[in-house]
Amino acid sequence: MSTISYEEFVQLVEKNKIIPFAAFIPDYPSLTAAADHNDWHSGSGTDPWLWRIRIVQDGVAAYGKFFGDKACFIQTDYFPIVRSLLSSGKTIEVRYNDGLISRTAYHIYKVLCEHGNIDSRNLRKLTGLDKKENKKEYETSLVELQNYGDVVITGAAKQNEDNSGWNSMCYQPSELWLSSIQARSEDVLVDDARIRLKSELSEFCSEKSFRFFAKKLAL
Repeated sequence: MSTISYEEFVQLVEKNKIIPFAAFIPDYPSLTAAADHNDWHSGSGTDPWLWRIRIVQDGVAAYGKFFGDKACFIQTDYFPIVRSLLSSGKTIEVRYNDGLISRTAYHIYKVLCEHGNIDSRNLRKLTGLDKKENKKEYETSLVELQNYGDVVITGAAKQNEDNSGWNSMCYQPSELWLSSIQARSEDVLVDDARIRLKSELSEFCSEKSFRFFAKKLAL
């Protein structure tokens, strides 16, 4: 089997609009499946592990855990449409006041708005959640923000000068990320977003994959 190039991965995202990192959507393409024969973690140009950050920095797609704890890519122009459904068309302030988002998640979001793009290690310090007993609360709240489309992953920062260990992921409010790449970020009405997604996803999704999106996005 042949490998795929970064350009082919971009084409996959442009075609399908939503591409999971790993194959957690039934009957649906993913980066790990498409690049199964690539040189993973090699640090080369054909290493898909690096593409998950490159595609964000190139402004092609948003990246984050938008469906539970599973990471996926959403094509940039499509992201505001999906975000409208993830958030039910409500701002984070409205959701917080309605008790739909945790106090910790709201606090993390406000710190991100103040400091912009920041790596996870420093974010934990700035939010005061850097103690061992705060780790689970911090990680759960960060996923919560991504599930609503409020925050995206924007990069990976080295944890050690000698490149040992895993990189620390960087995060940014989605509005700031869209602005930084000069992408459209206007709000989309929930009903309009639902109609468009149902129509477009039904064109190339199988019954099983469409059922997944219908459940996750309340189509």
